[in-house]
Amino acid sequence: MKPSFCHRQCRLQGLRRQQGIGLVELMLGLVLGLFITGMALQYFLTIRATATTQEALSYLQESARHVSHRLQPVMRNIGFSGCTPWSSVSDNTGTHAQPLAVKSVTEDGVSYDRLAMQIPALALADDGQRGWQLSSAAAQGDRSIEVKSYSGEQLSSGSYVMISDCESGDIDTVSGSEDGKLSLSSGLQHGYGGNQQTRPFVYPFERWYLVMLASTSDNPQRLCLSSDNASGDGPEAGCAEELASYVNEIQLRFDLAVGSGYAVDQTASQVAGRWDQVRRIHLDLALSTPPSLQIEGEAAGTMQRTFSMTFSPRNLGL
Repeated sequence: MKPSFCHRQCRLQGLRRQQGIGLVELMLGLVLGLFITGMALQYFLTIRATATTQEALSYLQESARHVSHRLQPVMRNIGFSGCTPWSSVSDNTGTHAQPLAVKSVTEDGVSYDRLAMQIPALALADDGQRGWQLSSAAAQGDRSIEVKSYSGEQLSSGSYVMISDCESGDIDTVSGSEDGKLSLSSGLQHGYGGNQQTRPFVYPFERWYLVMLASTSDNPQRLCLSSDNASGDGPEAGCAEELASYVNEIQLRFDLAVGSGYAVDQTASQVAGRWDQVRRIHLDLALSTPPSLQIEGEAAGTMQRTFSMTFSPRNLGL
């Protein structure tokens, strides 16, 4: 009987010890839980804000890097004229006398300086060269020239070409072509091929424009490259190649070679008429992040940064 009595007593004592937690312990546990949850939430929000800021900066930097990477070869080849000084090139088209030009424009409410750049069309020849050598001499006034290794499908009617032999050059448009022969819209202003050491070449080239397009319901404000229109007096409508979106503003400045020194940070209006003296082109590009990236601490949640780029046309002034 004694063991049975002890068993009942021990059981009652155990039940008294298992009466649960008190109110004080419960409140203390809730406070500690809320404190830990708040710390975790604050840590999460900080990490997310940092990640979003880094994503926004990466977006802006990558956009600016793409613009610089794409414009470098274009800017570098402005004023290409073979081995002929640009001052010795005749413009038979009436529209391509300047390899570089800037015009202040306002289109769809967007005002900016539109940059026109004349560059060679790269690697159109079968051998990967930039042009084709004349296969026979061409005299002043000729409108038909014979060209080595040229296929009649490589240049369409209306394309721009330059004939150059290191002494003089002609800019003209193609009126027709066939294998080994090009027909020009105007007669040549110079003769080519009399001196075999000069190796006259035909170079295809094109004019590109750096344009700003206003925002629409489908697209934000963009910076684009646009090619020449058929008449040669301005860019084609639209965006031939988008360089960057969410572009707020572009500003152009120029460094000129003046005498033995430089005139730096000149505006387009200050450079007008002296484009052959340009040695460096500065582009200030103001970009903003898309609405999908909301950045804490930035106005309206949009991060804005300005990037400065410098380009050196290697052919101007030769």
